[in-house]
Amino acid sequence: MSTAVPLLECKRISVRFGGVVAVDEVSLEVHPGEVLGLVGPNGSGKTTLLNAVSGLVRARGEVLVDGKRVSLGRPGAIVRHGVFRTYQTPQVDRELTCLENVLVASPDRAHRGASSAFMLRPRMWAHDRARWQEAAAALNRVGLVAKANVPAAGLSYGEQRHLEIARALHAQPELLLMDEPAAGLNSTESHRLVGLLRELSAEGLSLLVIEHKISFLEELCDRIIVLELGRQIAAGTPSEVWANPAVMAAYLGEAK
Repeated sequence: MSTAVPLLECKRISVRFGGVVAVDEVSLEVHPGEVLGLVGPNGSGKTTLLNAVSGLVRARGEVLVDGKRVSLGRPGAIVRHGVFRTYQTPQVDRELTCLENVLVASPDRAHRGASSAFMLRPRMWAHDRARWQEAAAALNRVGLVAKANVPAAGLSYGEQRHLEIARALHAQPELLLMDEPAAGLNSTESHRLVGLLRELSAEGLSLLVIEHKISFLEELCDRIIVLELGRQIAAGTPSEVWANPAVMAAYLGEAK
């Protein structure tokens, strides 16, 4: 898969914690509609790399979205470029309803001020109704619309995962960064999640996914990049990567 300008381009990203090099000059590209997997043993730098791209840790290198440079070390900067993030543990507010959780990610803040509430109340109400409908549509997309008014605390772990995806979709991202989305899910839930993510990819959403479940990656990913001790050691299709002796030794533990 190729295009003149990658949707996401990371150039020689490095992260240090004191004298420890957590990410060592890693470069990667994600193209529109592509699903890129990021794998490696624990401690290989996968989540740290996503944290660097997201601006959550200080890093060296360069990140570009649609060819535009994104400031490193500034949380939220990449969101303004259409890149959203999910985490290893679902980051939902358990006291809010599913609909309210999704509305938190609304990218549209028009008519939200005090002056609009006082002078443009009918327009504000119409605007909010549209936001609620869009949030409900995001919940429907992940199969949770029937629980729109249920507090997130009443959801199963797998449903909380899907709620977080609904919130991400409501933010209208071009690229979704996902850190172990299948963690804690059983085989049925994982298969359902693969189906949803493949549908979203077919509709044009790009994905950069960290995951340990090999079957999940094989079903979902177009390409995979493997890290070991902060460095990239392999890249290619799933079949190419799993056949790489360095991957067998470092990731699968099967040196051949």
